[in-house]
Amino acid sequence: MKIERDETFRDTLLEKIRAREFSERTGIHGSDLIFCLNKQALRHLKGDDHDDATLLLFSLGLSTQAWLTGKPSDAPPIEVDGISVTPDDYLDDGTPWELKATYQSSNKQIDDSIHWIRQVMSQCYVTHTTTAKLSRLEIMGNWKFNKKGEPPNPENRRPTLSAFSFEFTQAELDRHWKWMLGRKELFEHILETGELLPKPIALASGMSFECDYCSFRAYCEEENARAV
Repeated sequence: MKIERDETFRDTLLEKIRAREFSERTGIHGSDLIFCLNKQALRHLKGDDHDDATLLLFSLGLSTQAWLTGKPSDAPPIEVDGISVTPDDYLDDGTPWELKATYQSSNKQIDDSIHWIRQVMSQCYVTHTTTAKLSRLEIMGNWKFNKKGEPPNPENRRPTLSAFSFEFTQAELDRHWKWMLGRKELFEHILETGELLPKPIALASGMSFECDYCSFRAYCEEENARAV
């Protein structure tokens, strides 16, 4: 028997993912406005080749979404006020359903993931509903491990699945969409001028983690320092 690593085959698989899922997109998407405006604008202006880890993480989300919904792709995008929002799926009664696959702990409070809540609110606004569902597939469960020699604790099994119902007031959704429109103006300014925003403006509240693994971090920090 002869077994050897096949890097060519590996690269072919990754390239297929890149070509299928990361083709150049046009217009302004809701995710452009919820996440870092500088990062999303630079993806439009400079492109983003996405490293192997990003490709594979994205694939995890897509594959588990297809598994849970039984559908191979997202629902069609909906454009309102020049912003395109793409629900993952709908329940039979038309309720938007957002699906997440994550390494965060099953014990993490869902309202700590404010960017997810903003995504759900956008979906509610464009579909004219005040209710939504979110499922969270926690790949590592609660991140606790059974100690050697002790009986297995079923609570520590992984993966796990959590599900949440959201109900907003129309006033909450209207305020959120007004915020999105304000972010859209800032985003369009970057695209038109190429001038990046100061970090406290580009990053929405609760999104400082966006800088940690950003491929544009050095460039962004250099541009911000030059503007001071």
